[in-house]
Amino acid sequence: MDSFFKNSYDLYSYRYFSKIALGVSLLLFYVLNNKQKDNTKKRLVIYALSLFLIGDFFFITGNSGKMTHFVIAAFLFIAGKICYSVRFLNNEDFKISKLIPFLVFCFAYMTLITSIVYNNLDHYFFPFLIYLFVVMLLMQFAFLRKNEVNTSSFWLVMLGVFLSMIADSINILKTFYNPLIAYNKITVMLFYCLSQYLIIVGILKEKTTIDYTENVLKTNL
Repeated sequence: MDSFFKNSYDLYSYRYFSKIALGVSLLLFYVLNNKQKDNTKKRLVIYALSLFLIGDFFFITGNSGKMTHFVIAAFLFIAGKICYSVRFLNNEDFKISKLIPFLVFCFAYMTLITSIVYNNLDHYFFPFLIYLFVVMLLMQFAFLRKNEVNTSSFWLVMLGVFLSMIADSINILKTFYNPLIAYNKITVMLFYCLSQYLIIVGILKEKTTIDYTENVLKTNL
């Protein structure tokens, strides 16, 4: 068991290369494969990926004991998630009743996580709440894409956002509750990488209901 943790710690140092390489690769993958016409939405995704890329660097150095770097990383991730949230905005008129199950889930999640780590938050309480709020905001806007985009894009993005929430949860619990929880050196990286990949693939596959209607009309003509 000791050798396992030693090997995990040795491998952890490679995150400087692996996470940066992942971020750059994902950014290039999106830029080269994006065929959507809306430049504003394209820029928002590029901004988000760039912020996550810079945030990864500060996050890794923060894990070596530099708490200031960890806080900087958190705010860069918040900015990146806000970019994603704005990217997922649509013009749908929705009933609040549609969001009630989702809001109940958000309230339960935030209450559970907060109750576990509350005693250890100290002066990080408000940044913690802001981070949780943005995590839930991103999930809400991803959820509201339902019926506005094609099914495959909706579910890929939703799954990606959900895995991102799992990675965030493990990271929060590791930082403020138990540094050895859930094999975090492996699981955070795994869920984070999968989430970013699925979100980007979902965005690239996105077709709005308007696009679909136009294609149907062209086919019939």
